[in-house]
Amino acid sequence: MQNGIKLLKDFVEGAIDAASFEKSLYENSDLEALLSGGDISWRGTYLEKTTPYLYLLEQNYGTITGVINALGAVALFLKKRDIPFEEKGQNYERLEQYELILSAQPQYIDADMAFIEKYILPEIESGTKSEMKRRIKEKFNDRFKYQDKPPKWIQNPQWLIKNETPLYFLGQIEIKQSKLFHDNGYLYIFIDQNTKAIETIVQLY
Repeated sequence: MQNGIKLLKDFVEGAIDAASFEKSLYENSDLEALLSGGDISWRGTYLEKTTPYLYLLEQNYGTITGVINALGAVALFLKKRDIPFEEKGQNYERLEQYELILSAQPQYIDADMAFIEKYILPEIESGTKSEMKRRIKEKFNDRFKYQDKPPKWIQNPQWLIKNETPLYFLGQIEIKQSKLFHDNGYLYIFIDQNTKAIETIVQLY
């Protein structure tokens, strides 16, 4: 169990990154046993109808939302078990920044962690929350451009990014009673501004 506890602390404190932690969830039996135990009451929390292990497995560690959820759940688990950890560790400190980015990120965008770390986080290292939130919105608007309106996704946002550059959104076309699809939905059209290549995303109800 000590090995599992160390992994949890390492994740919260920033000694390992999100990708390494996700890999450990699948490969480390100590971690699975520790997080699956029924000796803690989760009544009144978001883990009430699941286990920390299953909850952590369900997260998408390539997105800022998934990392926030995972960090929060691990911190809650450690506190419930009275296991001390450094609440000012690298990842724990960034939890507030991640939450700020998530609140400022337009709903039609769900940028992955690599993009966030490289192009958004460096812009909010200082300033008041309102100032940082304004800069975050500006950075997203500078990079995620569209013709007339942003995409209105019917599922999770899937804005296309190629070579670390978001494609330009041209618009969306409704798919209704098409012989090619069993369900209705939308075709989202993007263009690479460098190559002029058209790429599309289909989402169905």
